[in-house]
Amino acid sequence: MTSRFRDRPPGAAAVMPQGLSQAEIDALLEQRLIANLASVNPDGSIHLVAMWFRRDGDRILLPTSHHTRKAKNLRARPSATVMIDRSVGGLDLRGVVIRGAVELVEGDAARSLNRSIHERYVSADALALEPVAAYLNHGDDLTIAVAMERVATWNLADGEAGRAIRAAGGALRLDA
Repeated sequence: MTSRFRDRPPGAAAVMPQGLSQAEIDALLEQRLIANLASVNPDGSIHLVAMWFRRDGDRILLPTSHHTRKAKNLRARPSATVMIDRSVGGLDLRGVVIRGAVELVEGDAARSLNRSIHERYVSADALALEPVAAYLNHGDDLTIAVAMERVATWNLADGEAGRAIRAAGGALRLDA
């Protein structure tokens, strides 16, 4: 039997990060977190940006403008990677990486989807403010829909090392 841990010392598999269950993935994707979207630039380098998001069934939706580098990249190469994590500090780290084909939604459908994403991150009162409305309603005219074709997860918080740090009170919180 071949082990992916064959080059590691005996017992190493026991301390490797755990994955997330489907219920934990679903819960994580319902949280108001920041997604990191990776697309491929014309020269082959990676373009990586932090974005608001919303899950819609088996896809991740992200609002943007058709003028952005990511939109141009995805129009030319319609595949992306999205990382969404909940990292607090120490080994209190868990998240998902989603890879899949991209559909670019435009027009009224995009504006409606984008409004639903904006409402996850900004209050109704703030969305009504003129500079906010101008920026979000007029700028975000495209929705990036990333299919959840491949999903990888990690959960260091519930692993042996994460539990040990938590029990000892030894985690240093990340700066907000």
